[in-house]
Amino acid sequence: MWCWRCKSEMPMLSEDEFSSVQALYSGGIKATKEFRQKWGIALEGVPIDDLFRPVRTRYEELTSMKDCHQNAIMHHRISLYGPPCEQCGKPLRTPKAKLCGACMHPKSEG
Repeated sequence: MWCWRCKSEMPMLSEDEFSSVQALYSGGIKATKEFRQKWGIALEGVPIDDLFRPVRTRYEELTSMKDCHQNAIMHHRISLYGPPCEQCGKPLRTPKAKLCGACMHPKSEG
């Protein structure tokens, strides 16, 4: 499905798939905070890539897409997007969007 943030076709996650990824992401945030507190270091010194590796690994297991940034993965959730645009076929940016963000075609009422 087209991701307007990545500006390319990206594998999107169902709610069940996203739930497993979100749990890992939350764990990465918690681990980052704990690591900083334990060692008294600034955010720049925290090995973010290591802490969020489980998120990227799980996404790769689900989609076969390698090396996707953990923050981008959190936007690859099908339910965040609307139906396909009637003109260009790209998904609307949100389920409530009234205008296509890609081609500016208005969504028909109804």
